Amino acid sequence: MNKLASFGKYSAAITFLALEFFALMAFNYSGSYVLFGALSLALMILLILFNIKEIKAKGLSNVALFFIPFILFILLTTVGNYSLAHARVGDFTYAEIAFIPLGLLPMAACGYLLSLDKNFKLKTFLVVIYGALAIYVLINLLYNIINFGAFYPIFYKDYYLYYNGIKSELPVNDFAYTLEGFKFIEVRMSHYVLYPLLLLSSSVMLLYLSPKKDKINFIVYSAFTLVALLSLVLIPSILSLAGIVVVALLDLAIFLVKRFKGVRKVFKYAVYALIMIFVLFYFVFILNSQSFAGGISNVIANNGLLNRIFNTNKLARAYNDVIINLFSGDKFLGFVANEVSASVYEEIHLSGGFIFDAYMTSGVIGALGLFIFLFVGLKSFKKYFKLHSDEFPLQATLFLFVIVYLGFSSFFNEGEYALYYRLYRPIYMTAPFMIMTFMLSYVISKSHPVLEEVKEVKEGESANE
Repeated sequence: MNKLASFGKYSAAITFLALEFFALMAFNYSGSYVLFGALSLALMILLILFNIKEIKAKGLSNVALFFIPFILFILLTTVGNYSLAHARVGDFTYAEIAFIPLGLLPMAACGYLLSLDKNFKLKTFLVVIYGALAIYVLINLLYNIINFGAFYPIFYKDYYLYYNGIKSELPVNDFAYTLEGFKFIEVRMSHYVLYPLLLLSSSVMLLYLSPKKDKINFIVYSAFTLVALLSLVLIPSILSLAGIVVVALLDLAIFLVKRFKGVRKVFKYAVYALIMIFVLFYFVFILNSQSFAGGISNVIANNGLLNRIFNTNKLARAYNDVIINLFSGDKFLGFVANEVSASVYEEIHLSGGFIFDAYMTSGVIGALGLFIFLFVGLKSFKKYFKLHSDEFPLQATLFLFVIVYLGFSSFFNEGEYALYYRLYRPIYMTAPFMIMTFMLSYVISKSHPVLEEVKEVKEGESANE
């Protein structure tokens, strides 16, 4: 242990290596989940070896409890019916299945380890993440403009492509090209929109950067915001334009809450109200699709407005296909198909909303484990802001990245986004999810420091007051 402790003087090199890894992941260059998982595992081992002194001093007991639900989600996903069934037919390799725990658990561990690393700078991390993402978004934008031209979803609305006389599954205005591995493929528009929206979350930093005092960072984040806006405006869709409005409102809310104390209470109650409404709608969605709740289903079906909200619109139909009779024995541990007859099975496709798809991929208990981990992570932001362990603009940017990703993915994350390829990418097998896992782990670790650090922070706050 003493010999390993001496490695600490080289930890700066490992921190730099970690940033290189996150740049690769944010750029999504290879699109290989196995590669990302293997690099996560290797990075975790190196961080442990070169930060053994800090780990020994601070220990794991203060944060380990918070990761138990996430571990439960990962394990049940790995051995669940969905993963094993798709592995048997070749949609997943067994290496990909193995790296669900070997990739995600190390990524969560890296969040904790880098929160201890004094060489790790959140400011640099965010520039690296958004910089790589900006390059990826710009490449996708240019390729789409070269192929179709700017504003093509408007000009070619309801036009179709034909390959060997076969009509494309979706009209041109509903799909775009994105870089997947080393080639561009046709994907659903929602998958294209995800990346510029994540990049647009960096715009909150502009509210706190001075063009005179911090000229370089102001230019950098202005470039990030510009690339994101161009990607969303030049290839417009209802989803992209709505995303711009939502991110702008979130930027404004964060600014007002920080600037004016009187706004905080109003904002808090507004957030509580939105959460209660969301939870209510979510549980009604779940109950409406269960055979034991026939009374609720009948009330909804007999009301025109409720029937449209919970049954007949495009999104509701996709969600209901996944959660129907969710608590039956053959679905409780995850599922991939419904039995149509004695020898015929109809495959159920991912709905595009991970808050529903999690039941299919991870089972009921696994999905609850994921939801609890996300709740703990989001709740930890409250304490994270209060401890001032990082500068507020950096904290706000980290928070907005997580909120935009979770908010979008709750309803529009297409796990089967490729049009002409049999491609399955549940949310937990994607680079953005791994990055979000790191961020939440980092925030949980930062918001639950050892007792000595808490005492120092409180003493510092008292002195400032």
